[in-house]
Amino acid sequence: MAAHGNSNLNPRIRLSAGDPRFVLMLTALVVLAVLPFIAVGAGDTFMVSFVSKVMIFAIAAASLDLILGYGGMVSFGHAAYIGLGAYAVAVSTKYFGDLCADVDEGQACAYGYLASGYFQFAVAIVGSALVALVIGAISLRTTGLYFIMITLAFTQMLFFLGVSLEPFGGDDGMTIDYRSDFLFFNLADNLINDPDDELDGATLYYFSLGALLVTLLLLRRIVNSRFGMVIRGSFSNPVRMAALGFPVYRYRLTAFVIAGAICGVAGSLFANHQEFLTPEYMMWIRSGEIMIMVIMGGMGTIFGPVFGAFVFYGLEEFLPALVDKDYWMIVFGPMLVILVLFAKRGLFGLVPDAWAGMPKFLLGLMAVLAASAIFLFLITFASPLVIVLILIAIAFVLKLAVDYGGMKSPLVTVREALDAVAQNPVFGGRRSNG
Repeated sequence: MAAHGNSNLNPRIRLSAGDPRFVLMLTALVVLAVLPFIAVGAGDTFMVSFVSKVMIFAIAAASLDLILGYGGMVSFGHAAYIGLGAYAVAVSTKYFGDLCADVDEGQACAYGYLASGYFQFAVAIVGSALVALVIGAISLRTTGLYFIMITLAFTQMLFFLGVSLEPFGGDDGMTIDYRSDFLFFNLADNLINDPDDELDGATLYYFSLGALLVTLLLLRRIVNSRFGMVIRGSFSNPVRMAALGFPVYRYRLTAFVIAGAICGVAGSLFANHQEFLTPEYMMWIRSGEIMIMVIMGGMGTIFGPVFGAFVFYGLEEFLPALVDKDYWMIVFGPMLVILVLFAKRGLFGLVPDAWAGMPKFLLGLMAVLAASAIFLFLITFASPLVIVLILIAIAFVLKLAVDYGGMKSPLVTVREALDAVAQNPVFGGRRSNG
C-alpha cells in the first residue's frame, strides 16, 4: 500500500451549475447519450464500439480508484476480475447455451436461466467478490511492496490457470457465439439500425453507459458514507482509526471485495464486446493499464478515472496514426511522466471547482495543446527516440541550472505568467490596486 496521506485531493463536486466540473460531466453525458445515433447515421459503427470499450474499462478503473485513490491499496491484481467476469459469460455460453436447443418454441426450459444474462452477470459479480475476498484476506495482512507483490502473484496464478484450462480454449482462447440474453433484450440486438442490417452495437453501448452511471453513483454514495470516511481515514492514519475502535482490516477487506465485484461486471461486458475470451485479459499488464487510467484521470476523484480511460484509449487508438505504430509508446511514455510530474491530481484535478479559475485553466490547456502539437510536428523530422532523448537532455540541463546555477524554475515562471494573464480584466480577472 502507498504511503499514508490524504487520498481526497480534490474538493467534493457540487451538483450545480456553479461547479465547472459538474457542467463538464453533464456535457459529456449528453454527448455520450447521442453519440450512437450520430455515429450510426454517419455509417461509423467503429466509434460506437470504441466508446463502448472505453466505458467498460472506465468501470474497472473507477472500481480500482475506490481502493487505490481512497484506500491507498496499490493492487496489481485488478485484471483478475476482468478475466473472471469474461469467463462467466464464455463458459455459460459454451456449456449452457444449447441446453434448451431441442425444446419446442413456446415451451418452458428448466435450465434456460443458466444461459441468461442475469445468470452470467450474477456469477461474474459473486465469483469476482469471492476471489477478491480470498486475495484481500491474505494480501491486506501485509503493507507496501509485499501487498503489491501478493496481488500481482495471485493475478499471474489465475492467468496461468486460464492458460492450462484446455476445455476453455487454453492459451488460444475461445469464441463467444452470442452475447448475453436478458428477458426483454439481447446485447446483440440492433437498437438503431433495422434488425436485418449490420450490427450497430448500440444496445451494448447503452447497457455499458447505464452500468457506468450506476457504478459512479454507487461509488459516490459509498465514498461519502460513513464507510467511505473510515476507508479514507484508514489510508491517512490507520493507527488512529484503530485506536478509535474501527476494525480497519474488515473495512479495507470489504472495500477490496466491492471493487472486485464491480470490476467483474466490467469483465462480463468486455467479453460481450470482444465476443472472444483469452487468459491475457488477466495479465498483470492489463492491471497496469487500469492503474494508469486512474493515475491519469486523478486518484480519489471517482469521476477522474473515466476521463483517464478516455485519454488512455484515445492515445492508444489515434497516436499510432500520428506517429508510427512501432514508436507510439515512446511518445506516450514521456507524456505520462510529464502528466504525473506536473498534474499530481490527474486530468480531472486540473479542472477548477469555480468559474473564476477557468481563464487560467483554459490558458494552461492551450499551452499544453500547443506544446503537444509542436512535439508531434518535430517527430516528423526525426525519430521519436531522438526527440525524446533531446527532451530528456534539455530537462536534465534545466534541472542542473535550477539546482546549482541559481536559475529560476521554468515551471514557476510559467505559473507566474499564467497568473498574471488570468488576472487581466480581459479574461475576467482583477488588477490589484497596489
